[in-house]
Amino acid sequence: MILKRTRGPAGRSGAGITLVELMIAMVILVVAAIGVMGVFIYIAKSIQHSKCRGLASNLSQEQLQVLKQKNYYRVMVTTSTAFRNEFNPPVAYDTGYYLPETILEGGLRFTRLTHVEWAMEVSGNIVGLAPTSSETNLKLLTVTTIWQVDGEWYKVQIRNVLSNPDSVVASSLLTGTVTDGGAPVPNALVTVSENTGALDTSDSTGKYMITLFPGSYNLTCEAQGYFTKTASVAISTNATATVNFVLTAMTSATLSGYVWNNDHLVISQVVGSSPTSTGFDQEYVEIFNPTTWTWTVNGVLGLTFQRKPAQDPNPINIAIDYSASPMNIVPGGFYLFANTTTVVVAGASVAADAVWECAPGGPNETNFAPRFVTTAGMENYNVIPVFDDGIASAAGGVRLFDIAMGQTIDAIGWSGDGNQSPGSQSYETTPLAQNIGIQRNELYARYASTAGINGSMGPAYDSNNNSDEWYGGTMWTPPRNTSSAVRPVYAGTPAIGAAVTCNDGLSASVSAASTGSPPLAKFSLPNVATGTWTVFIASGTKAHEMTNVTVSASGTLWIPNADTSPAWPFADHYDVFLSTVNEEGYISGTVKNAVNAAISPAIVVSNGSRSTTASTVTGVYMFKSLPGPYTVWANPNNTNSSYVSDSVASVVVTAGQVTSNVNFTLAQAGQIKGFVTRDGINPLPGVAMTATNAAGFVESSQVSGSDGRFTMANVSTGPFVVEPILNSGETTSPASANVTVGVGTSVWSATYTIRGAMGGVRGSVSKGGSPIKTGVMVIVTTTTIAAAPPTLSQASLTGVPYYAGASNEDGTYSLEVRGSTSTSYRVYAYYHVPSGASWSIYSGMAAGVWVTPGITTTTVNFSW
Repeated sequence: MILKRTRGPAGRSGAGITLVELMIAMVILVVAAIGVMGVFIYIAKSIQHSKCRGLASNLSQEQLQVLKQKNYYRVMVTTSTAFRNEFNPPVAYDTGYYLPETILEGGLRFTRLTHVEWAMEVSGNIVGLAPTSSETNLKLLTVTTIWQVDGEWYKVQIRNVLSNPDSVVASSLLTGTVTDGGAPVPNALVTVSENTGALDTSDSTGKYMITLFPGSYNLTCEAQGYFTKTASVAISTNATATVNFVLTAMTSATLSGYVWNNDHLVISQVVGSSPTSTGFDQEYVEIFNPTTWTWTVNGVLGLTFQRKPAQDPNPINIAIDYSASPMNIVPGGFYLFANTTTVVVAGASVAADAVWECAPGGPNETNFAPRFVTTAGMENYNVIPVFDDGIASAAGGVRLFDIAMGQTIDAIGWSGDGNQSPGSQSYETTPLAQNIGIQRNELYARYASTAGINGSMGPAYDSNNNSDEWYGGTMWTPPRNTSSAVRPVYAGTPAIGAAVTCNDGLSASVSAASTGSPPLAKFSLPNVATGTWTVFIASGTKAHEMTNVTVSASGTLWIPNADTSPAWPFADHYDVFLSTVNEEGYISGTVKNAVNAAISPAIVVSNGSRSTTASTVTGVYMFKSLPGPYTVWANPNNTNSSYVSDSVASVVVTAGQVTSNVNFTLAQAGQIKGFVTRDGINPLPGVAMTATNAAGFVESSQVSGSDGRFTMANVSTGPFVVEPILNSGETTSPASANVTVGVGTSVWSATYTIRGAMGGVRGSVSKGGSPIKTGVMVIVTTTTIAAAPPTLSQASLTGVPYYAGASNEDGTYSLEVRGSTSTSYRVYAYYHVPSGASWSIYSGMAAGVWVTPGITTTTVNFSW
């Protein structure tokens, strides 16, 4: 249709606009509109994202401010750490003292996470230390606020430090140089065993420097590739002590070997045509089991055949008659499929385990005619065409698959008709090169190893490339069936990329690489220290653990060998077969005392879900763990009371690998216990207690629990002054207690009665059953307030104190007030609502509210 403009008064005709042009114009306008809408959507999302980040930043800053306003000793170091794995690296947070907070802000739901660590300046950087470290007078505060939008997680993380304003400046200096007897050793870690927070790393010249309080200390120096050294030193007040370390380099070797992954069945023989003396054209497919477990075949596994894609766009199922067939194929065993019940080849008669379905008009005759014929007297049950037939291309491929899942297990394909390939589903990487295809009386046989075919070995070599792994030629051997002798396996699928790690603490993980043609998966793990170790090799979910790997000299050590466990599969064959299903990794290291000796009784090492004990001879430990980040503890809960507990945070375990060098040096220690009460009888939780040593250094701090009791478990031996840290308005009796800690002993300090401690009131505000989001003023006081909220004046500032705050967006509130067992409080709530040109005030009051010192469970709710 054409729209026309009629002639005008001047008699001129106008140009016409076609419907196509009109549609094009509409399309342009629509595309432009969609583009504009997309821009607006992007702008809206950007605004929303900025809003979220702003709110999250405010929430993080708010928590940091709250922490920094607290007394230094009441900001507790995180001892129970969990991780949010939605982020990389995972976000650590406290699950004990500072529980995750869910906060509704601006209509969005945020989660605020808090984490507190001991901190220390090491080589110019502020680093977090383990919670078992001694007092450093510096804490690293990390607040992370996270939220989720459209299934994606976001975070804002803010860090700050909190220093102890009452800290005593250390007056002594420990310095020295770390060398290998000549050249400096940089990045060596020097640690004071009695105070794991006192440490430094050597610089490029090998020098280190640590500030300490006067006293006697044990030092440990360790560096990658060197044996650990220890030393003792006594430092006087305002003095400098020098301790130099000469480290001995570890002798190392390279571990080498080959890795195979045997996790599936393989097709081991294919014959397309082998006529009998009576003229029947025999055809068969043999499969082999190189794995270590038995597979069910009968009714579970199937075969397909496919020619060139132009002839067969998809693989065609071969119908198999499994009636009276064996069920399984054992490790090292065979299973024979054929078009006849007995195959006669190479002078042997072999019974087929399963045969092709051959009913007249059945699926095989339908799908594979004219090769497959069921006519009486003309039977020819052939699926695979051969060159000699002259009726079709002899290119083809056979596929073994799982019937229920439809998954391919193995495939062998060959070219034909001028090197044309079959369908890609029916071969691996490159088909076996056959210019004219498979021929009559030709055998395709899988290699037993990279050396080729071998009748005494299991045909297991599978490079996932048919051109590298198959023989094509004369029929030198008959097929095998489930009654045939099992064959040993010397090869499999090269596990290229398999991770190889060792728990020696010196070497790093490597991957097995492809080498040679046909390819092998060879690993060479360099820099393995002298000693006896465990090697872990993994690929995907399959793994292998090899123990008793002894390195005694430099050079190359081939493994497995006669001395390893398990030993080599065959003499002088350095092959590792991955068969064990494993989704775990390993954590390894050492636990020793201050003089670098193993500890007895054995020390427990745990990551919270798995544990083991360190050797009492070498101090070495190793245990399995699921992947993820962990805090690893040595001597958790002071199981061995003669030594301190220690931990290493953020130890990341990777499936199939060993995380090495998680090492501990434990000082000898004892325990200090005590009880905090509000009235001499009832417990007072949440009170910070400190233990100050003879040098005036706060070595340990702890908070009284819900039962009022505290235990300082990681305390070195010697005299201490134990005292509570009081808030303004609090008093204690006694003010302090003097104790002396011995090795493995538990000493009682005192029962501390603290009066005037803070408590708290919390609750909710609602109107019509729904939370009030706009904020309600809440006031807690011992006096009576008139109907309206009190005004700020000289009287209100100097009179009876008010504790005031506002409710949150989710309708909850919480106020900290002075606890009392003799005077009750009144709680007032005020809610302003617009009413015309003015405001209406809703108010509420609850009298007789008792606030117990140290308790924040008093609840007062308001509703209108």
